[in-house]
Amino acid sequence: MRKLPVLTFLIGAMAGITGMSMISYAEESQSARSFETGTRPETVALAAEERFTKRPVRVLTIAMFQAEAEPWLANENLDIKIQVPGLPTPVRCRAARSGGTAPDLKHCLVVTGMGGANAAATIMAVGASRYFDLTDTYFLVAGIAGTSPDRATLGAAAWADWVVDGDLAHEIDAREMPEGWTYPYIHLGCNEPWCEDGAVAGTEVFGLNTDLSERAYELSKNVELADSVDAQAYRANYPEGTPARSTPFVTRCDSFSSSTYWHGKLLADWAGWWTQMWTNGLGDYCMTNMEDSSTLAALDRLADSGLVDWDRIMVLRTASNFDQPYPGQSAQESLASNSGAFRPSVQNAYRVGVAVTDHILKNWKLWRGGVPAP
Repeated sequence: MRKLPVLTFLIGAMAGITGMSMISYAEESQSARSFETGTRPETVALAAEERFTKRPVRVLTIAMFQAEAEPWLANENLDIKIQVPGLPTPVRCRAARSGGTAPDLKHCLVVTGMGGANAAATIMAVGASRYFDLTDTYFLVAGIAGTSPDRATLGAAAWADWVVDGDLAHEIDAREMPEGWTYPYIHLGCNEPWCEDGAVAGTEVFGLNTDLSERAYELSKNVELADSVDAQAYRANYPEGTPARSTPFVTRCDSFSSSTYWHGKLLADWAGWWTQMWTNGLGDYCMTNMEDSSTLAALDRLADSGLVDWDRIMVLRTASNFDQPYPGQSAQESLASNSGAFRPSVQNAYRVGVAVTDHILKNWKLWRGGVPAP
């Protein structure tokens, strides 16, 4: 199931979630500013006759802010710069072959900007532009996230089968919610936390191609992951025997997306429950972020228009922080803490992601027609 059918849309209280620390957020914001003012590598401009020819793209990597893009720009020779109307920064690409006036594009990178609105607007602008033929493109969302200490650890990387939206809900202030309710967020159109005949907008949940996510996991599961001394010290605060205490690893679990920067165990528990409900018990929440459901909403519309292949979308998130405090720490203290995993998580999104994109690009004859058998 790619998405829910659209039945109706109710205007309700919109509640969101995402679980990164304030330290990570500050680094993100600074990185976004430096993208506009800092020094950029030399690029190759397109000739006038190239700018109006649709070029097939084999892989499109999607980063959300500049720090996530930096490892790709530093290592992937993305020297072609294409300014697409509606985008704040150029799409960066590498040609598949030299010569000719309109080279095929082997690998491109787009930076969406933080938050759901930026992500959806950017992806729609790229997908609907005159510059790219994305019908055979593999899409890789590669960014950082918050994670549950019961499911992963700092620096861990997760390939998603499901992306669940946390914005589309009713909210009652937790101080006023009815007795017996566990969470203040409820299904749209319901008078209780969940009902089967509630309203849907059609973008609450997206199912990805599990053959592709499994293949991506197999190609990347043994990648050596970055870590830091500070991250090691921080994760030692969590209980022995929990995934939080592990060194970074690659896994498969799911993405929970909203534009509100939430934090704490109660909201993390709600995210897990919400994921379970929208996926009929199949989803396994572990990574929280601000953009994935919006990115997929845009790609879904492009797929409905025949402009992209839904079965070629991958979502990879790496943990820059935990979504809740360790025992004895308050949620506020946890939110303001420095987990030491921001830079390792950025590096790991690249290391894990490039293991897959390299395989696709080096074996394009196998991948061009769809996901090959192992």
